[in-house]
Amino acid sequence: MPKKGHIPERTCVACRIKAPKWDLIRFVAKEGEVILDERGIFPGRGAYLCKNCLPKRTQPKILKKLKKALRIIEK
Repeated sequence: MPKKGHIPERTCVACRIKAPKWDLIRFVAKEGEVILDERGIFPGRGAYLCKNCLPKRTQPKILKKLKKALRIIEK
């Protein structure tokens, strides 16, 4: 049971800033692909991006960091 007043924090995989969980956008791996988890309900490992890094998510460097965080193995 969470403590009263506890705010869960997550880290953006691109810029490494820490922020409250609800300020970041969650991504998950599904069938070897990175997909957006808008409502935060998909099971499994998640990786987070901040709102500043979100537009850059298709850049190869950011996509590689997301895949690494989600443990998606490239062939």
